Amino acid sequence: MPALYLYSLEDRAHVATVTGADHATVEAKADEIYGSNDYGWTYSPAFGADGGLMENGGAEEICL
Repeated sequence: MPALYLYSLEDRAHVATVTGADHATVEAKADEIYGSNDYGWTYSPAFGADGGLMENGGAEEICL
């Protein structure tokens, strides 16, 4: 099951994780709920690494 991590482009804060049966399913859901130019997606979040996402503890978990 792939996990797609969504984040704010402003501060790279992790806002949601979408998991589902395949990449097409999770990407479609991510586009539906976070489809604006304010958010980015990644399958490799690299939390805490230079250029990685910042964990905020309040990210939404969406399981399809």
